[in-house]
Amino acid sequence: MSLGQWLNTLNGLDHGILFAIFIMGIYISYITLEAMIEYYNNKKRHNKFRVQFRITPAVLLTLGFIYSLLLHQILKAMFDFIP
Repeated sequence: MSLGQWLNTLNGLDHGILFAIFIMGIYISYITLEAMIEYYNNKKRHNKFRVQFRITPAVLLTLGFIYSLLLHQILKAMFDFIP
């Protein structure tokens, strides 16, 4: 079964669950990136000549996708209703 066929077999609740897992993954990735930037700033003692990092959408979504895959695998092992 291809990905498109699998997505067509899901109902609205399944789509909502997958979307919620993806949103949680994006939120966790945002927290992770903010913590890494703060850690870097503390290590450099907020020097005005340090490299100013920012969160870009590509990094946020990529890390969010990885986190959502991990969350999906964990929740799928715990609960039967996860698609």
